[in-house]
Amino acid sequence: MTATLDDFISRARAARPDVALDRIKVRTFGASKAMSDRIVPLILSGEKTGTIALAAEFDDEPSRAPQVGDVYVVTWWESEPAVMYRVTEAETLPYERIDDGHVQVEGPNLRTVHAWREIHWPYFGSMMRKRGQEPSPQMPVIFQRFEVIYPPPSRSTAPG
Repeated sequence: MTATLDDFISRARAARPDVALDRIKVRTFGASKAMSDRIVPLILSGEKTGTIALAAEFDDEPSRAPQVGDVYVVTWWESEPAVMYRVTEAETLPYERIDDGHVQVEGPNLRTVHAWREIHWPYFGSMMRKRGQEPSPQMPVIFQRFEVIYPPPSRSTAPG
């Protein structure tokens, strides 16, 4: 049975009455099911504690840009809710200023700037080109650190 977003949020509210869950944003991770199936378990296990987004993603709707205190429900690729987190740090900076400190929030295979850039330059470049723009080392990105609110971090796998 697939959990609905409303049911997931209700369970989170019951489990975490100490956290204000008024405005909740919903997002997926990765550009494919395979990527989502790799990233979501890293968040659920507590290994991935942040992310870096292309700021241009939010040009059309700046209010959607991540800010400290924002609460997100992350879904599996098929839209089933998986985890809820709160943004605890958000910083906009040029892509070229991402350093080893920033990438420590990523999954274990992306915790060097070199490895992170090998994945994200083509990914962000593709996103920029879809917007009719070229990627550049100065393009703004949004570094975010987050804390899992619900469920508590544990070993989890992709849905069934």
